[in-house]
Amino acid sequence: MDPKMKELVAVAASVASGCTSCLETHMRLARQAGADSRDIQTVVNIARAVRLQGIATIDDLAGKWAQGEPIAVIAGGESCGPGCNC
Repeated sequence: MDPKMKELVAVAASVASGCTSCLETHMRLARQAGADSRDIQTVVNIARAVRLQGIATIDDLAGKWAQGEPIAVIAGGESCGPGCNC
């Protein structure tokens, strides 16, 4: 994979993961590697679509599993439950 493509993939991954500092870094490196505005716009749009679909899917699934029960907010770095290391 050439450096430009590698950085465009990193831009997309940064958007999908929601990492601001990663996005800033990889946007700069992508431009240095020769990516133009259209290249960046394309990968950002794809990553946003993936991220938004993932959010919608997990929200729907969580709602079905919760069956109307309120969702407790976990604070203080605790796991959300047994078997989960989030």
